[in-house]
Amino acid sequence: MKTILICNLFLFYLVLSIPGYAQLVLVTGNVINEKTGSALENVNILESFSGIGTITNLTGYFSLMLKPGNTEIVITHDGFKEFSKKMVIKNDTVITVSLMQLVNIKSKSKVAEHQKTAGKLEKEELILNK
Repeated sequence: MKTILICNLFLFYLVLSIPGYAQLVLVTGNVINEKTGSALENVNILESFSGIGTITNLTGYFSLMLKPGNTEIVITHDGFKEFSKKMVIKNDTVITVSLMQLVNIKSKSKVAEHQKTAGKLEKEELILNK
């Protein structure tokens, strides 16, 4: 009888202690291009307080296991504006983030400069051919 009582108490203790280990929540989501709506792969996802991070897969999907409470998610990708959001997470959370593509002014000015140079060369060729 004592053995059954001890086994039952042990099992009761084991069942009560399991929720103590389940102190993590799952934060999942997708990252897409704001302009095109297409998924972005290899985007950096970082929880800044803990330093836990990951990257998105081919379909723009990511997942992080974090402790509940205050968190700050920072999402970065080359050629896109950085996204940052502070939030309080209590349960599993799903987010979708649209990243805004940066306009590279230097690239545009180089293209314009190249077009001007090409235009000048065409005019010079026309003058020489006359």
